Amino acid sequence: MIKDYIIYDEYIDYSGPFELKELYMIIDTFLKHNHYDKNEKKHYEKKTEEERYVELKLEPFKTVSDYIKLKIQMEIFIRNLKDLEIEKAGKKKTLQQGDLSIRFRSVVLKDYVEVWANNPFLAFLRSIIDKFFYKMHTGEFSGELVNDTRMLKESIKAFLNLYQIT
Repeated sequence: MIKDYIIYDEYIDYSGPFELKELYMIIDTFLKHNHYDKNEKKHYEKKTEEERYVELKLEPFKTVSDYIKLKIQMEIFIRNLKDLEIEKAGKKKTLQQGDLSIRFRSVVLKDYVEVWANNPFLAFLRSIIDKFFYKMHTGEFSGELVNDTRMLKESIKAFLNLYQIT
């Protein structure tokens, strides 16, 4: 399997109030709308009396063909997470406050089934085909992956900016 990192270590850092449940919904909605299969690799939560720490690793993927798979790797770290009650329009609402950091990486996986890697001659043939024939197709998929990752990042940033305004 060949991994081509298209986006490597782009971050969103935020400190302040937000609604954790809504953040998860924003991510899920985006992934469903753009035909990604959600893959949760890690969910870790540590509670103390005053605060929580949450670590979440998501690797949503989109299978484009038998040869290419697009993957967005997201690592979400939430430190100093506390519940916060506010009153808005006469109704009480529970928000969370904490330090949020999200790391994005985007990867194009080629030969993810490893059909070509088993035989040295086929591996050589695959490299020739990739270089001369399949290059324009992988370029299109790379562009799609960059676009999807940046759109996801911007929708999360827009969501978090709503809480800075109010």
